[in-house]
Amino acid sequence: MSKRVKKILVVGILFVALLFVMVALRPSFLGFFALQADSILHAGTWEDDHQNWHRAFNEQQPAQVKVVHSKYWRSDHFTTEFIYCFEVEATPEWKDAFLKKRGFTQVSPSVARSFRTNIGSDDTPDWFAPDPVELYDVWDKNGYFGSVWINKTNGHVFFYDMQL
Repeated sequence: MSKRVKKILVVGILFVALLFVMVALRPSFLGFFALQADSILHAGTWEDDHQNWHRAFNEQQPAQVKVVHSKYWRSDHFTTEFIYCFEVEATPEWKDAFLKKRGFTQVSPSVARSFRTNIGSDDTPDWFAPDPVELYDVWDKNGYFGSVWINKTNGHVFFYDMQL
């Protein structure tokens, strides 16, 4: 065997041994790549897709809720990063339970106006709470990125959330 082949063989064996030691000493190394692969497989943008409710809440859509519009975006980053927006028709009981479960409180129209500028990004769909602020009851929660907008005329519920 030539010196060149021996050198390549030794370097190859050392490289494999180094990988083995890295994996043995740092099991999170493989976990990181597994998380990254999982994130890439679940990344994307879905509009008016029947799976969006499950993507957002990890549960089946309640029978009391009819999704009119939805948009869900998830990044391909290994941490969970998402933005979703929904327009739903729902029973009054579901609306009350939804607001109570998440700890929302109603805010004044002047406060709601400031929210309007926060959701006016390029990512906000045109169908999201398109009417003037005065036509909505708006609910918010401290420390929560999203808010809930309930149309006073037709009762449609608009809500969004994000984690970046």
